[in-house]
Amino acid sequence: MRLTQWTDYSLRVLMYCAATENRPTPPTISEIAQEHGISRSHLTKIAMTLAANGWLETTRGRGGGLRLLKPANQIVLGTVVRQTETDFNLVECFDAKVNTCRLDGLCLLKRTLKDAMAQYLAVLDGVTLADLVAPVAHLPLGEQVIALPPRA
Repeated sequence: MRLTQWTDYSLRVLMYCAATENRPTPPTISEIAQEHGISRSHLTKIAMTLAANGWLETTRGRGGGLRLLKPANQIVLGTVVRQTETDFNLVECFDAKVNTCRLDGLCLLKRTLKDAMAQYLAVLDGVTLADLVAPVAHLPLGEQVIALPPRA
């Protein structure tokens, strides 16, 4: 399974917020956009969705930014992926409305892929945001918080 760009960026925002949760001021959309080379307007939409789903608190204005609404150890990756991905139909036969496969019901591919998807999500259900990042409190605001590889 391949995650959509929306889910990828959603996870990056959540991870960045988790990694910087001990800073005196929260990270901003502009800061995260610059660190990851992502459009600010696109990240704004993602942040609003994450806030609507109960993962982020967004504060406008001076001193504003993004903070996790729940502790990082309570944000389960499987839940985030399920709520940010729009399509779990790996192949046509997963969706009865569009399925035209003449082998449907005869082959084992559908069941095999469903089992693989279930195992994939089960692994993500065993991982929290806290498992992915370590908070960084000692870096002053303005310094790079997460070491990123140089852009190509």
